[in-house]
Amino acid sequence: MNITIHRASGEDCEKIYPLICALARGHVTGSGRVYRPPYEEYKETFNLILNDKRKQYYVAKDGDNVVGVVGVALHQSLVEAGNFANIDELVVDETHRRQGIGQRLLAACAAFAKERGCQNITLTSGNARIGAHTFYEKNGFEKVGVKFNRLRA
Repeated sequence: MNITIHRASGEDCEKIYPLICALARGHVTGSGRVYRPPYEEYKETFNLILNDKRKQYYVAKDGDNVVGVVGVALHQSLVEAGNFANIDELVVDETHRRQGIGQRLLAACAAFAKERGCQNITLTSGNARIGAHTFYEKNGFEKVGVKFNRLRA
């Protein structure tokens, strides 16, 4: 298996969608239903992100198959006194986990952030994603707060 990591392109949109849906399964709406992003809205957002210089998505590919994806976005903050980066999504296909792919995707984000002068990288993870929390801690992240979310109407 030869996994490659590269910047996402428009050609990756459809191949990334199942991974984003797998990640979204853990997101429950206020009505208790599991959320799945509508494809057309997902596609429109994906294309907007590709044209945003403050955001970047990376994909892990096994041949032509996308087996992992991560997004990173630059933000400015008075507390940070400049730029910081936030990991927006990180997901690796279940059949490809524990092979270093997630770590390589995080490294791509760290390089993106460093090149842009960021001193800090943040992320959020759902309370029930204990395995993900362990992964992040093993990769140098610390639990430092609680995220609050106002659900969609």
